Amino acid sequence: MAILGIVIPPATWISAAAIVLITLVNGKQSGMVATALALIGAALFAFLIFSAPQVAIIFALLAWLPAWLAAMILRQTVSMAYSLQVLTGIAVLAVLIIYALFPDFGEHWRETLDEMVMQLAEQSEDFSLAELKQTEDWIIGFLPGLFASSLMFGTMLSLFLGRWWQAALYNQGGFAKEFQSMNLGKTAAMIAVAVLLVAVVINSMVTTAVASVVLVLYGMQALSIMHAAINIRRLNGMWLFALYLTMFFIPQLLLVLILVSLADPWLDVRQRLMARS
Repeated sequence: MAILGIVIPPATWISAAAIVLITLVNGKQSGMVATALALIGAALFAFLIFSAPQVAIIFALLAWLPAWLAAMILRQTVSMAYSLQVLTGIAVLAVLIIYALFPDFGEHWRETLDEMVMQLAEQSEDFSLAELKQTEDWIIGFLPGLFASSLMFGTMLSLFLGRWWQAALYNQGGFAKEFQSMNLGKTAAMIAVAVLLVAVVINSMVTTAVASVVLVLYGMQALSIMHAAINIRRLNGMWLFALYLTMFFIPQLLLVLILVSLADPWLDVRQRLMARS
């Protein structure tokens, strides 16, 4: 599944979810053994297909190890919120390390982006080459934040999928209750608001990248509240599909939900909805 992820990226999340499931059910040592065996298998596949077994190491470092760590924390604490908070802290630390030690991180993709910019400039009449170049420079500067937040998002999805599998095997409906009741707490919300305010005031690439990681965390919290609201009000599942579809075409809706999730520790939206129901 990991090698298939080169062509179909979600397959990588499924491979990491398998590590999550083994770790949650059998413990951290079994999860690490499974990761090591998967690394050998992926290296063999990569050698046979691409003659590049080192590709497997990339999956181990970027997909499987973060998933194993998140699953280990969840198994020990039995707290989805705490697991995601630790994962967010690691992602923020990764952003700071990349900007500090690898300031030219984004430059490795400049050649590829240059080709895309030239094609867009030739095909588009709305944007000039100078405007596209300016956007390209911003994307290159922001790539560490995009890299960290994307890996964090994928690890979260792997953690959710592995936890869902565990619930399907041992506790039917348990994952839905756990996810819908997830609350990151007041302290985390205050830290998140402070980070976002600093990003707005300072407006540097580093603070923007850190803020993007925080937004991914509270985006998950927003989805948790949305799922809970649908369940509490006993609405048809099509409402959930419609909301996801709306967010796809109108991303601003997700930003509104993130604001609600930041205020949720004080508003207690779910409890209010239950009281009205």
